[in-house]
Amino acid sequence: MHSEGILEADTDPGAPTRGTQYQLTHPARIALDDIALQTRDEGQEVGRLLDDQRVLIVEEGTLAAVETVLADPGLSAEVAWGAWLGASWLLAMAPDADGHAWRRLATVLEKAGCRCERGKIDELQAAGRLREQSASNLERAGVLSE
Repeated sequence: MHSEGILEADTDPGAPTRGTQYQLTHPARIALDDIALQTRDEGQEVGRLLDDQRVLIVEEGTLAAVETVLADPGLSAEVAWGAWLGASWLLAMAPDADGHAWRRLATVLEKAGCRCERGKIDELQAAGRLREQSASNLERAGVLSE
């Protein structure tokens, strides 16, 4: 792997010795990141949300600021999908993304001049159930009279 240019030794350009440590070369790190992103992209249907999934609503800031952050795989690798909402973005984090990746992405976007609202999906309901529940809530609150 060293001779193929995948790994580089801490002794390069000299000969490796006992205790030599290796790391991925820059092109190999990029290739590994690309594979990880492709695997992540295949993991969740675009537009689908799951209970407890983290989301970001990104507002304000410039389009260039948002796209600069999203173009960085180190920051956006945990984003499952995104949707443009007029002048805002809805970014759904991968269902298994931890809170650190979510907060880190929001922090960098805020530093770039955006305003981020963070949330977790709670109580997903089908349209029929949503209508029934809403009508029941209004009736109980005395807002809806029959």
